[in-house]
Amino acid sequence: MNVSIAGLGLIGGSLALALRSRHRVTGFDSDAAARAAAGSAGVTIVDSLDGLLPADAVLIATPMSAVVPTLAALCPRADSALLMDVASLKRPVAAFAESARATARIVGGHPMAGATASGFDAASGDLFRGRPFLLVPTARSDGDAMALAGTLARDTGAVVSVCSAEVHDRAMAFLLAAPLAAASAVALAGAEAYPLLALAGPGFRDTTRLADTPLDLATELLTSGTDVHRAIDAVIENLGALRASIDGGRHEQVRDTLRAGKRVRDGLR
Repeated sequence: MNVSIAGLGLIGGSLALALRSRHRVTGFDSDAAARAAAGSAGVTIVDSLDGLLPADAVLIATPMSAVVPTLAALCPRADSALLMDVASLKRPVAAFAESARATARIVGGHPMAGATASGFDAASGDLFRGRPFLLVPTARSDGDAMALAGTLARDTGAVVSVCSAEVHDRAMAFLLAAPLAAASAVALAGAEAYPLLALAGPGFRDTTRLADTPLDLATELLTSGTDVHRAIDAVIENLGALRASIDGGRHEQVRDTLRAGKRVRDGLR
């Protein structure tokens, strides 16, 4: 198939590298350095968004703020091409699809993989291997569009699951935004460890890894709505309950909280 990719950063670049062994991959990025890096890696590059069409599918891997404008620019010329974004939030795409032309084929996608590094230089063709790839149907997702989206997701090595935009964005508040907020808060608290902060071991470094998330992405995730408020409140409530157990000398309740957290952690894939 002819697969085009808008945005050649970590995720878009990794999609290009993962798919090029099975499909003819064309890419575009508004950043000249990203285009040059992807071109040097063997990705066919075009010099405008319009150059991504015609295609069987266009994967939109731009920053979240550019996803809907990119969909709007591509949709009138897409004919029967699948348009699938891979951003971390799905309600904006679902809302756009509601008013898109009747023949549009739009599917939301979210590979549950990534890194705090950014740019094409951080991309890897193995980034999605064995990881979940969520597909989110919209008002413009017919059976063929969903099937094609599933094929492309599996061709990256990922494992496909399907959910609604509402379920997706609520879950991402707890799985992405709240951990990001907590990591930043722990990192800030860690400043109290000066002058030994620079000697921190893997526990502190692993816990605060998400504090290194690119600033634009982190800001978009944390300002995406009331789901994020509820997720951060849940973290605060759990910390408050743990603090109360510690202050009250209730060691068994402390152990119960730690045991419950470990059960959740052990249940991750």
